[in-house]
Formats: sequence, C-alpha cells, structure tokens
Amino acid sequence: SALPHNAARAAVGQPDKITCMYPVWVGFGPVHLANALGYFQEEGIEVTEILDDDMPNGIAAMERGDIDCYLRTVGEFQGLGRRKDTQGIIIGTIDVSTGGDGWVADGTITSVCDLKGKSIAVEPNLPARLILQMALKKECDLSIKDTNLSDIAAADAIGVFADLKVAAVGAYEPVLSQVAATHSGRGAHILASSKDYDDLILDVIFVHTEELQAHPDKYVKFLRAVYRAVDYFYANQEEAIPIIAQHFSVTPDDFKATLPNFRYTPLAEAIELIGTSEQEGRAYQVFREAMELNLEFGASDVKLLPEDHIDRAVINRVGGS
Repeated sequence: SALPHNAARAAVGQPDKITCMYPVWVGFGPVHLANALGYFQEEGIEVTEILDDDMPNGIAAMERGDIDCYLRTVGEFQGLGRRKDTQGIIIGTIDVSTGGDGWVADGTITSVCDLKGKSIAVEPNLPARLILQMALKKECDLSIKDTNLSDIAAADAIGVFADLKVAAVGAYEPVLSQVAATHSGRGAHILASSKDYDDLILDVIFVHTEELQAHPDKYVKFLRAVYRAVDYFYANQEEAIPIIAQHFSVTPDDFKATLPNFRYTPLAEAIELIGTSEQEGRAYQVFREAMELNLEFGASDVKLLPEDHIDRAVINRVGGS
C-alpha cells in the first residue's frame, strides 16, 4: 500500500497535506480511524497513510521529504544514526505498551537475574530489548552484555525457542503469548514485559522538523483529529474496532485480544506525557532512560537530548476548536 515515490513527495511542503507512515501495529489505529471518520477532512487537511514496517526506509523517506509524519516508539526514534539535525521532532503520543512487548523464558528462569551468562535471543531494535536492559539494570545491576545474546527476527521466536539452549526470547504480542503457549511443556512463561515498566515503551508521533516550522497549523489540526478519534474509540468500541482491525488485516476478535497489551493516549494524557507550555512531561524522562539503554547497547552512537527532539507547542494548541 506504499505510494509511488513521486506521489508521496508531492505532499510535503503543502499547508493542508500530510503523508504519514507507520508500521503494522494496531496501536497506531487512531490515525486511520480519524481518516475513516472524516475528522481530518473536517479540519481541512488531507492525510495519506503509508503502512511500512521498514524503519531505515521510513527515516530515509523523512530525510528526503517524501513523508512528513512517522509513528514509532521513543527508543526506535533514537536509533539508526540519528543526530541533532536529523529530520524528525516529536509532537505527540499515540499509545503506551502495557504488556505488548516482553520476554518468554523457560521454567528454570524465575527472575531476569537468572539470565546472567545464559543464551537469549531478540530482534535488535525491538522494544523488548530495552525492557530487558531496564529490568537487568534495576533488579540485578547487570547489563545485557552479561547475557549471551543473539539476533533473531521476532517472527521466528517460536522456532528459536524450540532450541533448549535458548533460555529466553524477546518479542511482541501476539508472538509473545504464542511462544509461551507452544512451549508450555518446558515451563515457558512471560518473564518481563512492558506491563512492569510503565510508559518506557511509548509510541510517539514525530514530524519533519522544517515542515513543522513552515506549517505548524496543519499539525495542530492533525493532532486534534487523532485525539478526537481516540475519544471516539473509547466511546464506541464496537463501531471503531472493525474499522481499525480491517486496516491492519486482523479480525476484530484478534484486535480485542490485544487490547490489554496497550492503550491509546487521549489528549489529556498525551499532554501530561509531552508536557505543558511551562513544564516538561514524562516523555522527557522516558527519552533519557531509553537513550542511556540505547547507548549501552550500541543502537545509538550519539547522546541525544529530549529538549532538542520534543516540541511541546503543537499539542498545547490542540484544546481550542
């Protein structure tokens, strides 16, 4: 569903058009819901959505100006060679992982501290990796380097865990629960998840920095429509779920099953996370924590500062109709 190269390019630089890319994850559903309900249209903007899981592709597209809006976690935002002047500034939040990312371990592992020296596997830039780093640091003062870590594709986690030498695998839902169910014979259980680390895995909306400076109003309109869609979702789940589920090619029942693993952030919570005009929000601390872990792992090679990469002005203009 990606657009031809030139069609996407045309959108950036126009005061009433936004081209927004995001991966296949139901947590990003409010953007599509806002489009389907006509909320963007009511704001006088046109939003083109591109579903794409390939992060290097997305970062390059924003750098070129082919897209001007991208949705990812704070931890992912920091990776891939980002510098202070790389295009992309965080203007809002969209969802928080409340169990959707984590680790399955076998029955011999009762705490993350038992993973010292053990073979574990995860896809390198997944939120799960940050969760394990945080858990090791907080609970045992260990680093992920104290384990024997190998890289896998998250989709292969079930097969990888069939190897009895692998003590734990990191993934996201529904893969996480599938691994635990498939390997229940060896006492597979969820060892650590985003449920334990409130808002460390925070999905944010970030936009082309120069485009934001040129057309700030269109992003106020964009956020207003997205948070209206979040409110609609919580007030009308039976109507909203099929719209989002179809867009992500999952059944409404599968979508419902993922609901305990994340929550959409309504405007009031998003402002709390990003911050008011006067005060930094929780996202600044999440940014600093994730930064430390990304530097330790080598996913980032430059220390980025949240004040250079979060803009509080846009979301604080959304309240007015």
